[in-house]
Amino acid sequence: MEKDSCRVLNTEIVFPHYTNHIGTIFGGKLVELMDLTGALSAMRFAVDNVVTASIEALDFKIPVKQGDILELEAEVIYTGKTSMVLKVDAYNRENFGEKKQFCCRGYFVFVAIDSSGRPKRIPKLKVETEQERSFWEEGKLIKQRSLRRE
Repeated sequence: MEKDSCRVLNTEIVFPHYTNHIGTIFGGKLVELMDLTGALSAMRFAVDNVVTASIEALDFKIPVKQGDILELEAEVIYTGKTSMVLKVDAYNRENFGEKKQFCCRGYFVFVAIDSSGRPKRIPKLKVETEQERSFWEEGKLIKQRSLRRE
């Protein structure tokens, strides 16, 4: 069975307790928010619980400051038998502005699990457009790299 990707959008305001001594978001906090948004998308796709199996390197492009609006977008880009790769993008809006700025992208590998905590089969991702095929190939490489690290 093939299934469309489950895109999840999440919005947060960057509160003072999310930030470091210079007023920008802790990298670990941003990763946590990206992981949570990715997990929600993965759970919707798998229709079950998931666990994070790996995270690819993240490059922070611009600072996210206290008071900024942080927008996170996650979607499944590749599926295996029990695992999936998700692309999670982070954007910010300064001072509630209309201009959305790209902050970073992360690729997260999640594994669907059953009620016993064992890996569970998931549907295959439906891939139709050129962009979806391009992301599929990128996700496939990410999954292969994660397997080589085992």
